[in-house]
Amino acid sequence: MAKNKLQVSYDFDFLILALNANVKPYKLAWSINKELGLNLIMAENIEIGFNEKKSLSILNYIDSDEFRTVRLIKNRAEETEEAFNAYLLPELKNFDYFLLLENETNTFDENAFISEIKQIPFVQFTTKINAQTLKSKDNLIF
Repeated sequence: MAKNKLQVSYDFDFLILALNANVKPYKLAWSINKELGLNLIMAENIEIGFNEKKSLSILNYIDSDEFRTVRLIKNRAEETEEAFNAYLLPELKNFDYFLLLENETNTFDENAFISEIKQIPFVQFTTKINAQTLKSKDNLIF
């Protein structure tokens, strides 16, 4: 009997910024809101299940409207009884947070957005990440 394989490819059409900031997530979200005029609010943790015993619980702040979605995600998972303490993107474990931006407008200036993020006093370093080069890019699908 012939076997058929289902191959699924996802389109990672969002901007990923990796941030180093040695502050609590709520303080970073507040600073981003203040500097960029966003309204990041805490949402439910993102749960990524690996098997019946292991899962990741990722802290998640979101600002969404009709044309764009901005997410502030902590790289290190929250430690709970069911979840283990690991990283959302293990190959980038030297970064504290990720800022994911899905934008559907043509007027968005990516370089201006990045330079505004760099002006936030708590952000020590930020860089743009290419999702296609990540081994664990499937963790960003939620």
